[in-house]
Formats: sequence, structure tokens, C-alpha cells
Amino acid sequence: MTRELPWKKPRAGQPVTGREVAASGEGAVGAGGDIAHAALGEQSTVEHTELRADGTGRIHQAGRDIHVHEHHHAPLPAAVQSALAPPPAVPAGFTSRSEELEELLDLLRPVADPEPVVVASVLGMGGMGKTTLALAVAHAAIERGLFSGVLFLDLHGYDDTTLDADQVLDAALRALGTDPERIPPGADQRAAYYRAQLAVREQAGERVLVLADNANAAEQVRHLVPGAGPHRLLVTSRDDFTAALGARLVDLDVLDPEQSVALMAAALRRTLPKDRRIADDPDGAARVAELCGHLPLALQIAAAQLVAEKGLKPSRLADDMHDLGERLDVLEDGPRAVRAVLERSYQRLSLPHAELFRLLAVNPGPDLSTETAAAVTSISKLRDVRARLVALSKASLIRQDPDTGRWHMHDLVRAYAGEQAARHPAHTATALQRLLDHYTFTTHEAEARVNPVEHGVGVGQQFSGRAEALAWLAAERANLVAAVHTAHAAGRYETAQHLTSHLSFYLNLRRRLDDHLDIARIALAAAHDSRDPRGEASAWIELGLALQALRRFEEAEAAHRTALTQHQSLGDHQGEATARSNIGNVLWALRRFEEAEAAHRTTLSQYQALGDHHGEAVAWDDLGVVLQALRRFEEAEAAHRTALTRHQDLGDHHREATAWNNLGVVLQALRRFEEAEAAHRTALTRHQDLGDHHREAIAWNNLGTTLRSRGAMVEAIDAGERAVGLFENLDDRHRLGAASDELADTLLAAQRPAAEVRAMREASAAAYRACGAVEEAEKALSKADE
Repeated sequence: MTRELPWKKPRAGQPVTGREVAASGEGAVGAGGDIAHAALGEQSTVEHTELRADGTGRIHQAGRDIHVHEHHHAPLPAAVQSALAPPPAVPAGFTSRSEELEELLDLLRPVADPEPVVVASVLGMGGMGKTTLALAVAHAAIERGLFSGVLFLDLHGYDDTTLDADQVLDAALRALGTDPERIPPGADQRAAYYRAQLAVREQAGERVLVLADNANAAEQVRHLVPGAGPHRLLVTSRDDFTAALGARLVDLDVLDPEQSVALMAAALRRTLPKDRRIADDPDGAARVAELCGHLPLALQIAAAQLVAEKGLKPSRLADDMHDLGERLDVLEDGPRAVRAVLERSYQRLSLPHAELFRLLAVNPGPDLSTETAAAVTSISKLRDVRARLVALSKASLIRQDPDTGRWHMHDLVRAYAGEQAARHPAHTATALQRLLDHYTFTTHEAEARVNPVEHGVGVGQQFSGRAEALAWLAAERANLVAAVHTAHAAGRYETAQHLTSHLSFYLNLRRRLDDHLDIARIALAAAHDSRDPRGEASAWIELGLALQALRRFEEAEAAHRTALTQHQSLGDHQGEATARSNIGNVLWALRRFEEAEAAHRTTLSQYQALGDHHGEAVAWDDLGVVLQALRRFEEAEAAHRTALTRHQDLGDHHREATAWNNLGVVLQALRRFEEAEAAHRTALTRHQDLGDHHREAIAWNNLGTTLRSRGAMVEAIDAGERAVGLFENLDDRHRLGAASDELADTLLAAQRPAAEVRAMREASAAAYRACGAVEEAEKALSKADE
């Protein structure tokens, strides 16, 4: 049913009302057969400016002519609204975006709020599912009665046929039912016409959701903003220009692992309803999802690979995708290809931004700081680097963590960036060299702050103190471990060795023992490949320490004995003493105490002959631990007190704290409990100050034992629980088993319920079993049965 408006032709110089302008063109048959024409509301004007007719058929606005295509030969029919075409169907497989869908519906809901959200923007990298989500929102909005119609516009922002502002408005007016011959030229005139159309629809009680899909710039969609009223604009884009539009941003991220597998399963079942490959191979499916980076487009393509090859299992597909350099080749399915999507985003970058994008690919780890990006590019001003990083972030090619400020690439984006970097080998090689030099130097500076005794004055000045150095190492750990691998692969053997040496203390401090073992093996391979006998001997020591920390004592002994032999053949007495010292500690762990004592006494003599006061102090403490095991407690006390004094004189606070703890254990054995408690509390404070949580846990456990011996049961239980909690957080299963068993003894002594004691014994046994300590687990359970 059409609605007629009164019409009269304006006289020259007479103001034209909004209603009269609305009726100044002929109607056109729109969707559904209704007559459609742009119209202004009652007494409204274009952008609130006065319009005047001059008798020639032109309408003047602010000194400009607006062609309204007035036909003088016949009166024109009244303006009416055509029905909007329904939006495209939601692509098959939409899933797992319910939270974002509801958020967008809430944002776009027409409300009488004084400051409603008129524009919402869905941002995300290519292949994130922005269009699918936006279409799902459009259909849901219609179904819930939030809007009477959807004006869908594909702006082709990342295609060769991208639309400019004029073309966007032309498409919008045509979709609104405007006769193409009546569409005025120029963006401003078309924008006025567009708003007029929306105003008439508002008067008719309509609420329109304008969906501008694949916009690449604010200029494309600026004129589509509805303004006041019930209409809303929803924009999807890979580029963030929300501030320019005053839009509310919904930043779309990848799916979680469970959602990713569900998407693949649903896509497979649509074509092959009875296919059970994903259900039958959950681990393989999870690997595929992870290698797709949980990106919806990649997951859809992976599912298509399973559809195309009926005998292909998810685990085999994951094997095909394992190599990052070949992953984009696999993720291609006819017209759908992750590489093509990324290519369109990359081609829109300016030359400086494209260069930075390529260079970021040399970083082997998961993320990087702005400072590291500056080191890679050699740009001196952080402000300039940050500006370029922000530009890449706005293009959805990298993301910034809002809490840490660090930047990271999606794995598939990294793969594509690596392909582009390979096309510029000279620049890439230079960037990699700068990156590795940056990591090596800064790690050395951080180590000097964390473990200052072994470094000279003036080293470590890049960090204000130990806490700052520890924070940097924590943030960069994954990058540094990856950099060791990269350095070795690139033939930078010395860099691989130096990075390992500088990083090992921190990795042990934070109980990143698998990382330590990993890079120790790489350092050994690097020394061997570079035919560096001294480096190889040192690398064997590093490997032995890593194995020792993991309680793989037989392997550790073999590594240290190899190091001893090699240092002896080189005539390196310092290295020989270090290797023998480590052998003594492994022998103690293997309960071969007499051999351990002999090793430590020889080491002590060697360090004294070398005048190495630091090594001598360590040897005294190690010897004291062995003497404890041999129950020669007075000799052990003397050894620990000697070590304590030497460490204090050298200013080695870390080893001083360890010596206090060892001394406390001897004093316990001598039943001097008050002195033992004081020693353990001193050790505890020192370790807490140093941020050494593992040794802090050891001190809590020993303090709990001492307090139990003194009859202070409440404090003893508290100390034992703290030890158990720390060991659990550090994932040290063997120490957790021991501490849990010790706490069970305290609970028993405190006459706590038998069920509570037994539960702690069982927890001890479970922890022991988790690390393969079967004999200790059986002992804990046997005590539970007593």
C-alpha cells in the first residue's frame, strides 16, 4: 500500500520544505512491487540548511546546485518506500559466536537513550568470520523485531573492485528503491538523498539496519551513518577506523580449541552426515585446529580437505600442516585460500609498514616488545616504531596485548610474513642478525642483575635492578628459547652458546627445566658443529646441570664425566674443577656418599689452588651436605659455617641463603632447634627477597619440620602447607611428594584426624608416582596404612 504526499511546484525564490523536495522526483518500482523514492520527513531539510528553487528546476544549498532531476513536462507521483530486499543468508557453518552476536544486538538495539550506539564495527583479520557474524546479527535482529529491514552493502574493500564513497551511496540508494536516473551526482548530494530516504522510513515506523560489509576506510562509510533516529549502521572491516566514525568496536578474535573442533565437525557433517573421523580422532582434530590457529576460514578449508579425501584422517592432515612454511599451501581449497586473504591486506600497506611487517617475521617467538621491534628495524625512535606497529594493528595483521603492550602475529599471518621476508633475503638476514644481537646482549645484562656475583662492575646497567631484569626475562623467555634454535639453524653457533649460558640461571631459578634441557642440547650441537672444543666441554656441563635438575642422575653423571675428560684434555683446570663439583652433587643424589665426599674434597683443593674464592665457598657448602648424609654433623656444621662466611664476604646473597638453609638442617639434626629455626627463617627471608620461590619452598618445609620438633604445631602445619602449595605451583612433583609426606608427619604429631593424615599420605604418593618415583610412593602409602 502506498502513501501519497501533497505536491506543488515551487516558485522561484520560494523556500522548499522537506516534504516538497521529497516529492520532486518520479517513483520507481522497487522490490516487492512498491513504488519507491527518496523522501525527506515533514518540514525537514538536508543537513538543516535552507533549500530554494530558482525557477530553473535547480535546488540551491549553501551556494551549491543540487540536481533533483525535476521533470517540468508532467507532475510527479508521490514518494513512497519500497520493501528492502532480505539480507544474504548466513553462510553454512555459523557457530560459536553467540556471545559476540548478543553483544552486537545489544549495541544496535534501537533505544531512547540520549547517546545511543548508532554505529558498531566488527574488526578482525581476514578469515575471522566477520561477514558471517554480521549476517547472523542481521537475521537475528529481524527475527526479534529489532529492525524492520536490513540494507546490505558489500563494499569490496579488499577486492580489486572496491567501491568509493560515491559508488557506496549509489548502491545504497538503489537498494532503497531509488530510480537510478534520479540519483544525484557527488557524495554530498547522494548523502542528503540517502538520509532523506531513511527519514521517510522512520516516519513510516521503519527501523533499518545498514550493514556495510568489507569496508576498508572511514571514507567509504562515513555518509552511511544514519544520525539520530532508530536506524543503525553495522560495519565489518579488517582495518580499525572506529574512532573516525564514533563507532563501538567489537574486536573479533579466534575461536577457542573446543569451538574450533566443533566448527570442523559441523562442516564435515553437512556433506558427510555419517562421517566419524573427527570424533574417532580427537587428538588429531585438536592438532589440526591448533595448526589452523583456530581461524574460522582455515578450519573450514581443513574440513573441506577431509571432505575431498575420504580416507584422510585428521592426524595425517595435521602432519601435512606441521611445517609452518608449507601450511598455507595446505590451507587452500579452490577459491578459498588463507594466503589470498592475507595477500589483499598486505598489498594495502604503505612501503614502510610492509617492510616492518616482513621484518617482524624474523622473530622466532610468539610475541615481541616495541623495543625488540626497534632493534629489528634499527629505527632509533620508539615513537616511530610504535606508530608503525599501531598501523599494522589497525590493519588486523598484528595484535597488541592490552595488559602487557606486547605485539603478536597469528601463526598463519607469520607464515605469510615469512614468505614475503624470503623475497628480500638481504634485509631479512640483517634484521635477524640485529635481533639475535639484541637478545644476546640484553639477556647478558639481565643475568648480570639476577646473578651479579659472576659478573664485573658496570655490567647489567640496562636494568634498574633485579626485579626489572626478572620481569624482562619472564616476558622474553619463550622468545629467547626460540632464538637459541634460530641461531643454531642460521649458523650463529657462538650466539646459540652464549644465549644458553646467559639464560640457564634464570631457567633453573624459575624451574623451567624442560626449556633448560632443550637449549642445553642445542648449545652442545652448536659447539660440535663449530668445532669448538672448549665450547663443547662447557656445553656438556650445561647439559649435565639440566639433566641433574630433572633428576635424571645417571645421564647427568655421564654428561659431567664427559665434560671432566674434555676439560682435562684441554688443560682447563677451572673447568675440570667445575665438572668434578657437579659430579660430586650427582653422586650425593645417587646416595654414593663416600664417592661424593672424595669428589668434593678434590674440588675444594683445586679451587684453593686456583685462588677461586667463589668456587671454594661453593665446595665447602657441597661438602657439608655430603657430611650431613654421612651423619658427621659437627664436621658438616663447620663446613656450612665456612661456606656461609665466604659467601657473605663475596656478597653472594643467593648462595648465602642456601648455606643458611643447609646449616639449619644440620642444627636440626643436632637438636639445637631454636638455632635451626633462626637459620631457616633467615634463609626464608633471603629467598623471598631474591624471588627464588623454589628455595623458598624448601625453606618453608625445613622450617615446618623444626617447628614440629619444638612442639609449635599450628605454625608447623602452616609452614608445611605453604611448602606444599609452592611446590605444587612450581610443578616439582618429587619435592611435592616429600613435602606432603613431611606435612602428614606434622598432622599426625598434631593429632589431627586419621582421615586427614591419610589423605596427605595419598597426595604424597600421587606426586611421587607422577614423577616416576615408585619406591617413594610405596613408602608413603605404607605409612598411610600404619
